[in-house]
Amino acid sequence: MKQWKKRILAAAAACSVLASVPAPAAASSVVEKLLYGAAAMVYVSKYYSALDDGAQLQFLGECQQQTGVYDDPAADARVQGIYQQLKASGHIKRDYSIYVSPEEEINAFMSLGGVMCVNKGALDEFDDAELAYVMAHELAHGEERHSVSGVKKRVGLTTALNIYLADDPTIGSVLLANIAGNYVSNAVFTKDQEKEADDLGFDYLVDAGYNPGAAAASMAVLRDRYGESSPSGIQAVLAPGNHPATTDRVNKNIKRMYEYSGDRVNVKDGYITVNGKKAFRGVPMGAYTGEERTYLAAGRLAKLCHDGRLTEASYDGSGIVCGGESIYTVSAGEDGAAMAAALNEGIRKE
Repeated sequence: MKQWKKRILAAAAACSVLASVPAPAAASSVVEKLLYGAAAMVYVSKYYSALDDGAQLQFLGECQQQTGVYDDPAADARVQGIYQQLKASGHIKRDYSIYVSPEEEINAFMSLGGVMCVNKGALDEFDDAELAYVMAHELAHGEERHSVSGVKKRVGLTTALNIYLADDPTIGSVLLANIAGNYVSNAVFTKDQEKEADDLGFDYLVDAGYNPGAAAASMAVLRDRYGESSPSGIQAVLAPGNHPATTDRVNKNIKRMYEYSGDRVNVKDGYITVNGKKAFRGVPMGAYTGEERTYLAAGRLAKLCHDGRLTEASYDGSGIVCGGESIYTVSAGEDGAAMAAALNEGIRKE
């Protein structure tokens, strides 16, 4: 018996309820087509799932060949350290291979095989907490096997049927492998998958101990650089057209931070609020924009709320301190005492 016949019989057995329903001859051909199609897609899915699990070295080589590798031990140590801290959160179950490319664009991507590439540009623009959120987003893609779903869509039903019914299985394997190889530089996730990765990435971030405000801050940096979207292709995986609008991603991360704080710390109209009372907004300092500093300061307060360590704020001459931690460094021209007092109006409502 030919191999395809064995496969379709197995599929028919699995769908015994459907197959056991009496049907006219014309209708049975429709059922048969459905069985062929379902079995073909299961075959393709199993192939790519096995590839995702067992071909990490292959995809690492292919990714590095396409992007190049940034030969800097400090950069590599930085991404590996962040990865290990994220993994220590308990959310990351798979083992990933992570490297830095020399590209200057702010970008990172997850390939089949559990391979993550982080551009040098992302390391240059983000602090560790912001970079951790971007990496957590990509790890969420890996944990949810979004790459497998994406490459399956590249195959299509007709191609899957042709591969599945071929007498020579090696032909199908070669074709599927070629599709996977092309997918390395053209990964496409759906908007729902991107939203899921943003959501899960936030959980990974905060449970690893990073600043919850870094999620909104990182997206604000992207928006400042690229606007609401950026060019498609391997150099713009973080924000191509299939991603939600970047402002939406900023706002949703603010909402996640607010909920993480127990609905106490928020950012509204550019100002940090605590228990509904407006406190202050950040101003630019060093490499940070004022908006970035607002989200990062709000994130530190949100973490204190979440941990039950929120106490009255004070100004120590250089910055605002709360819960025994530095919340915000006051720059020239800012009134630190007044900022701490405004913050305390909300804190006292606890």
